[in-house]
Amino acid sequence: MITGVAHDGSEGLSPEGWLPDRVSVGALTRAFPPALVDEIVAATDTREQRRRLLPARLVVYFVLALWLFRGPNCGYGRVMIKLVDALYHRRRGQQLLDGVLDPHGWVDAGGGRRWRPPNISSLARARTKLGADPLHMLFDSVAGPVGAPDVAGVFCCGLRVVSMDGTTTDVPNTAENAEYFGRPSNATRDGAFPQVRWIVAAESGTGALIGAAQGPYTVGEQTLARDLLPAFAQDMLVLADRNFLSHTLARDVLASGAHILWRASASFRLTPVQVLADGTYLAVLQPRRKADGAPIMVRVIEYTVHSRPAGSHDTAGSDNEDTSEVFALVTDLLDPEAHPALDLACAYPMRWECETVIGHHKTDMGAGMAVLRSKDPEGVAQEMWALFAVYQAIHTLIGAAVDATGIPPDQISFPHVLAAATDSVTAGFPPSPG
Repeated sequence: MITGVAHDGSEGLSPEGWLPDRVSVGALTRAFPPALVDEIVAATDTREQRRRLLPARLVVYFVLALWLFRGPNCGYGRVMIKLVDALYHRRRGQQLLDGVLDPHGWVDAGGGRRWRPPNISSLARARTKLGADPLHMLFDSVAGPVGAPDVAGVFCCGLRVVSMDGTTTDVPNTAENAEYFGRPSNATRDGAFPQVRWIVAAESGTGALIGAAQGPYTVGEQTLARDLLPAFAQDMLVLADRNFLSHTLARDVLASGAHILWRASASFRLTPVQVLADGTYLAVLQPRRKADGAPIMVRVIEYTVHSRPAGSHDTAGSDNEDTSEVFALVTDLLDPEAHPALDLACAYPMRWECETVIGHHKTDMGAGMAVLRSKDPEGVAQEMWALFAVYQAIHTLIGAAVDATGIPPDQISFPHVLAAATDSVTAGFPPSPG
């Protein structure tokens, strides 16, 4: 049995006391301790006015647990049972030994109060009352880089490498969701579901999230990317694909103090103004309007990738060699000696780590469920912030494993850690601190 921490941080938590306050999210309670959740609930003014079946802290843990238990037979009722089962049945069993068994499922919950698992409609109303803000603040409290300087892929040229990318997720086809989010369409018909568009910034080398943003399908990735600006810092090198390059977004990211290494599309006009000694050249990102600010001097790195089959001993340029399309990278790092072109070109593939992050969100944590649960925009926002928060908490566990064992983070299976975190919920008590 896992021992726990009381609200005041003391160890050896007794299973007695007000039952909803004893509930945790297993190993993830390390990232979301009760004191933090209570602080956020108070800050967002979402605390219940009196003791109810579903106090706000329990609802926060319930919303987080919805991402641990997905797939068939994981409705609201079963997820709540996963959270309270050990504590609830311990008390129900004790009452049976005492010769008292309430036929309606009530148990002594401490302090002269009774408690039983709430019904599905109560859980739905509790989610609505809680709203999205507490989950947003909870994610913000755990978001941030976790990679040490000596971890492979975390730094390039002395800068912490961060990638940003975006995607979309289907949401239930309700009138509210359709009106707020919009949906993809083509010349013949609309898509089956409205979609939420979301974007993340992830630390390359570890996959930890440093920021996230979400909005309607009708809002573009460049617009959402501006919500990530507070997450960027002076020691960061931000990687992005060809969908992000524009004067205004580059201006805003550079204003945060971070540096950029973004791919340019074939149609993006970059006129050389000076060729440098290493073969790269300087060009200018021109604003569309004078109000957008001054032109930005950038350095352009153009290269191709040559590959040969594994085990091949053919020389470069042989018929058995494949050559990629021309890549054009745009960066504000103008000094070829301080930031060699080869180092930056080799760093750019780290951007695909962000696609792996998105894959973990959609496949591993989504459990193959393509559509979210929430039937209104506020619920969708709450669900998405909970997704980001749980994902980051998993990386907190991975970071602890890296520190304890020295195993590189890319050798620790995200699905295995997710499964272990999910299994830990059934223990019924939060883990000891540290």
